[in-house]
Amino acid sequence: MSRHWRWIAVLTLVAVGLVPGPHASAASLSDAGFFGRWSNGAWTVGPRLSYNQAGLASVQSAVKAGDYGLAKQKLLDYYRARPTIEAGGFSHATWPGALELTASHIWTLGHGEVYVKTVTFGPGESTVTADVTSIITSGKSGFFLMSRRKDAVIALVNSRSKGSGKPTLRVTLADGSVKTFHPSHDTYIWQANPGNVYGSKYFMQVSDQGTGPFTGETRKAYLQFDLSGVSGVKKAELTLTGQANAKKDVMLYGNAETFDEATRTWSNTVQNTFSWEGDPGGFDWKLPGGADKEYLIADMEYLYQLPRFSFAGPLALEYQKTGNEQYARTLIGLMTDFIKDADTYDAEQGADYGAGSYPGNLHAARRLHNWIAAYEILRKSPSLTPEANTAILKTMNRAGLYLQENVNGTPNKMQSQKITLLHASVYFPEFRVAPAWRTDAADFLSDQLNDSTYPDGGYKESTDGYLRGYLRQYVDVVAYMQRNGITFTATAKLRQLGRFLMDQSYPSGYGPAYGDSDSQDLRSTLGKLGELLNDPELLYVGTSGKSGEKPAHTSALYPDTRVAVSRSGWTADDSYLRINADRGNHSHPDELAITAYAYGRPLLPDMGTFTYSTDARAEWLRLTTEAHNTIEIDDHPQTSTAAGGITHLIANPAFDLIGANTEGSAGTRHERSVLSLHSGLWLVSDRLKPTNTATHRYEQNWHFASDAKPSLHPGSKAVTTAFDTGANISVVPADPGKITEALCDGSYAPQFYSVESAKYACYVKTADGQTTFDTLLLPSRGAADTSVTVERLPVGTTPSYLATALSLNGGAGVYYKSWTTKAPRTFGAYTFDGKLLYVQTGAAAESIVVVDGAVVERDGAILVKSPSPVKDLAVEIGKDGTVRVDGSSLVASVDPAKAIAIAAPQATKVVLNGASVPFKREGVLIYAVATP
Repeated sequence: MSRHWRWIAVLTLVAVGLVPGPHASAASLSDAGFFGRWSNGAWTVGPRLSYNQAGLASVQSAVKAGDYGLAKQKLLDYYRARPTIEAGGFSHATWPGALELTASHIWTLGHGEVYVKTVTFGPGESTVTADVTSIITSGKSGFFLMSRRKDAVIALVNSRSKGSGKPTLRVTLADGSVKTFHPSHDTYIWQANPGNVYGSKYFMQVSDQGTGPFTGETRKAYLQFDLSGVSGVKKAELTLTGQANAKKDVMLYGNAETFDEATRTWSNTVQNTFSWEGDPGGFDWKLPGGADKEYLIADMEYLYQLPRFSFAGPLALEYQKTGNEQYARTLIGLMTDFIKDADTYDAEQGADYGAGSYPGNLHAARRLHNWIAAYEILRKSPSLTPEANTAILKTMNRAGLYLQENVNGTPNKMQSQKITLLHASVYFPEFRVAPAWRTDAADFLSDQLNDSTYPDGGYKESTDGYLRGYLRQYVDVVAYMQRNGITFTATAKLRQLGRFLMDQSYPSGYGPAYGDSDSQDLRSTLGKLGELLNDPELLYVGTSGKSGEKPAHTSALYPDTRVAVSRSGWTADDSYLRINADRGNHSHPDELAITAYAYGRPLLPDMGTFTYSTDARAEWLRLTTEAHNTIEIDDHPQTSTAAGGITHLIANPAFDLIGANTEGSAGTRHERSVLSLHSGLWLVSDRLKPTNTATHRYEQNWHFASDAKPSLHPGSKAVTTAFDTGANISVVPADPGKITEALCDGSYAPQFYSVESAKYACYVKTADGQTTFDTLLLPSRGAADTSVTVERLPVGTTPSYLATALSLNGGAGVYYKSWTTKAPRTFGAYTFDGKLLYVQTGAAAESIVVVDGAVVERDGAILVKSPSPVKDLAVEIGKDGTVRVDGSSLVASVDPAKAIAIAAPQATKVVLNGASVPFKREGVLIYAVATP
């Protein structure tokens, strides 16, 4: 406890004539430390209960008489009779296998492994069938088998290598047809031989015995099916054939991880399910390990998340529903087991809070939140004894004190601490410190939004997944505060942060999964926030346009957060591109990475996270620059402390131009410019500026989802995707003769605890001076365009790292970008004096994009001429004679001395920023708009 809070605690007790009890130096909190000690007409140890609370007089009398046993009984009687107080909800209302397996101390981390059922083998070969429809329709195509009980029996399950009785997945489709699959890979792993491969064996072995999470007899089996192209599944059944020398119960789980049977071993398998079944000591609430932990890839989240008691919800709710005391006994037993174990762990660390603080801030908060909700259900259970009740209350009281005083720099952790503290203050008015908790939590939750956000409103943790949870918790807690008469004063800041998440969202309403995230549907959170704050734009996006008002903007720049988003609109069919140089907790080394979406699909996604383990795929996803849509320099990941940022976003109704840079790679500055045309293409220009004369390796990568089926085309070196249905993308590099190309092997984690193999496009250059990459990204509604070409146009003698020009599709499109001081330059048939130009000609229209320029000529004839440079100008000349002009601050004018001349000999109508304006014709030129 800090000196500041110790002083407040002393003052609180002295104010009512009490002496505070000493902090527990031992593991557990003594009865006197909780109930108080009365001697010679005074409290010699102050109680943690407020005995002036109605109904606690009999508890106080028992304490003053020194009868703590009676006090515990009276306290339980009090809580059983106490009227209901809002207790909040559970973190999880359901959890596959929780009801069947929790009592046996069989635990699963996350949702990558999902319990289906237990099947049984015995003497003689037999076949079992399981309904696995929910697994297949959730996107999982793998399974694993694990022993249900710790015994000496080994199950032998036929593998795909056996001539008969192979594992079979039978899938019934929506049209009534049936498809049958055998595994594409299957194997088993064995702890006693952690480096051995068993993928070619006829039988997959399943066994487990001994104490602890695993021993040398632990064997687990894995199966993977290739369901590429399969959709519309209505039913799925898995059939397994096997035997054992005695009855053997085997648990079947769905699995969301791809693997190679030729390389899978115990030591390279991420395991998220462990069993302490039959172990007298049960689960020790620590990371699975032991003498052989060096052979185990275990996610550190196992240590953190299991003590959060996510399984409390399913057990308590089932007890509430059925009245079956088995569920109450199981949960109460787990709570007291946790207290017994974790009290000693906290004491080992020299802390004062016992199990209340184990294993740290966020985890203690989530556990207390679940325990409060569970206690409201369990308090009337006959299985709750006076001793267990007191132990649980002591721990919840200590947890509250810890959450009040602990400080952590991570926004989502501090938020969770104070939300739980607020719930505890309302639910436990009997705790003497409850009023202080209430004030502390309410003030913090109003103030924290300033600490967790940048001045532009962006979130300081670089992850949309954590931001989604952060905002959803605010939605719930602000509504809770309103119901309980507690003031929340930061609605304006909360709205600003909600708008930030809205801007990051894909047009579909899902998150782009940057940082430690997976792509989740953001609409419920945005919609709830819109309702809470009466914000029509949040409501519009949160309901996919069914309510509220369409946001007044499309694209957005967050300079402090170092993020820019270009979008064509707010429907699921619109295009979207995000570029970042953001940093902070949960960020990846991905500065200047692009994520892109069009026509209903992420086409260049972030590749996700998988787990927080030391698995090679997880570390590649989280810790390498190569795993992101940016440039890796000299085979090293970027650092997050160097200079960089988003320099500009020029937004126009027809296009956006984004500029960004980073010095995150030692020895080289990377600059990236993106022209985003809302009509449907992106042009990415990269400039690499080394600070020395050494030769550097530059690897530009473009990543795709695992089912994209990318192809590399000789000659152009373009890569195109081939999804079975819907949108695709063509990635077309300029200068194919100067790069080395490949389709590389990577990983894609669409969800946490799920990982798949995925191919990505790699383009490599080595250079000892400044160099560039110029890349066309062309989305298509259907099949990718495999014929598109990109050719470099010389810009006089100016090198491409000063000014770059490209011809697209034989001149149908022309692109120019100046990296240096603007000046009139000629490239192909064009001459231009500004920073950026794009011209496209086609059967339906001609379009011209100008940034910071005045004159555009083609073959010596004027296309555009302005008396002064135009910040941003988009012109579309339709074959019907309509000329559409868009630009910042442009005004109507027909004065040739002031207006912009536009070559439009067939013009019949001019529309400026959506409104018709008059125009004047002089020869082939028209005058209708001017800079102010």
